Amino acid sequence: MPIEFACQVCKQTIRVPDGNEGRRTKCPNCSAIQPIPGGPAASGDAYSAGGAPQQPANPFADSTSSSPSQPNLGKSPYASPYAAHAGSMAVGFDEAKQKLAVPAIVCMALVGIMSALSVLSLLMFCVLVVAGEERDRVGFAMNIGFSALAIFFDIITLVALYKGSQMQSSAMAWAGFILAMIPCTTGVCCIFVMPFSIWGMVALSDAEVQRHFQG
Repeated sequence: MPIEFACQVCKQTIRVPDGNEGRRTKCPNCSAIQPIPGGPAASGDAYSAGGAPQQPANPFADSTSSSPSQPNLGKSPYASPYAAHAGSMAVGFDEAKQKLAVPAIVCMALVGIMSALSVLSLLMFCVLVVAGEERDRVGFAMNIGFSALAIFFDIITLVALYKGSQMQSSAMAWAGFILAMIPCTTGVCCIFVMPFSIWGMVALSDAEVQRHFQG
C-alpha cells in the first residue's frame, strides 16, 4: 500500500511506494526534500526523536546573555555632562581654597595677636588718663591714636584675609596680604608675617586660583 503524507513546505500530498519508510524523497511540486514517515529517522535528519529541531550553537552569541544580568557600572549614556563638570570644578575649588588656607590662617593669627596687644595698650592708656596719671597729654594722645589706628588696620586686615580664604573676593585677599606686611598693622610681627604674605600673594597669582573667586 503506498504511503501518503503532506509536504512540509507546500502541503502538497506526496505518494511513495510502500517499504520506503525512513528514507527521503523529493516533493514533485516544490522539489523540497522530505523525510518519509513511518520508520526510523534517517541519519543527519534535522529533527530529533522528540520532533523538536536542534538549534546549533551560535559562536557569535553574546557570552553574557545566558548569565544573570549584571548592573551597569560604566558611565550612563544619559548622565548629564554638566554633573561631571561640576564635580571637577568642586575639586578645583577645594584645591584653590587649600592653597590660600595656610598663609591666610597664619597671617590672621599673627594679626590677631597684635590686635589684642593694641587693645590692651589702648585700655592701659585710657585707664591712665582716667586715673590722672598723664604727664604728657600730647604723648598720651598720640599713643591712643596710634593704638586706635592699629586696631582699625587690624580689623580691616582680618576681614580681608577671611574673605580671601573663603574665596569670596580676590581684591580683598590681595588687600589682606598687603596690609599684613605693613608695620602699623602687625608691628614687630611684620617680620614673621612677611613670608606668609608673600606665600599668599604667590598663590593668588595662580590663574587656576583666580578663576575660582566669586568676585
